[in-house]
Amino acid sequence: MGLIYDDPRLAALTLTRIAAEESEGPNELTGRMHAVLIDLVQRNGPAFLAELIVALARAGFVALDELAKVTGASTGELLDAVELQVLEGLDDGC
Repeated sequence: MGLIYDDPRLAALTLTRIAAEESEGPNELTGRMHAVLIDLVQRNGPAFLAELIVALARAGFVALDELAKVTGASTGELLDAVELQVLEGLDDGC
């Protein structure tokens, strides 16, 4: 059995936990998250990052879909709202 990082879904969960811990901090990669990403590539190769991105996107969608069910909004509406916030942040130079 490999390390937790050997499964892209578990690696995505690890990165999400790190992001949660760092949510009060800067918007850039911190040393810990950067170290995990470097380790993932070294242990599993660069193609693993593609699998990790897919796992993260799927997990994000599931969370957004659950939020939509709870709030009564559609998933599309929530995606639109998030996209607008990101685009506004880009305009602000963030």
